[in-house]
Amino acid sequence: NVPLFAALALGMFWKRITGHGAFAGVATGMLAAFVHYGLSLSRGARPGVDGGFLAVVLPYYTPLAQALWTAIVAFTASAVVTIVVSLCTRPRPATELHGFVYSRASLGRDAWLAWWQRPVTLAVSVLAALLLLNLVYS
Repeated sequence: NVPLFAALALGMFWKRITGHGAFAGVATGMLAAFVHYGLSLSRGARPGVDGGFLAVVLPYYTPLAQALWTAIVAFTASAVVTIVVSLCTRPRPATELHGFVYSRASLGRDAWLAWWQRPVTLAVSVLAALLLLNLVYS
């Protein structure tokens, strides 16, 4: 999921990204995650089952540390390859990106809606409920 998130986040906020760049980035991120997981093993884990099926080069203390570093490697590889390939390919015209990229969005078109129908109000309400539940149950 991490390589896909990297390409999606770049695609939402950068109008220069291309489909070829996103595809190459996701594929490279998945490969990077596979290789990192194959080279790493957490303490007490079984080699070949919980990672380390290529070799044990990167030892970690916990499985969570191994998973988080695998995600970091996958995100970085995906973002770098997406950017490089997108810069080497022809971008789409700005007119085709209307509504897809944040910089090309028509903001303020919900100004005529009532306050309870606006997406910002819903987002703030959900965030407040999340914080309240986090405080109550933690």
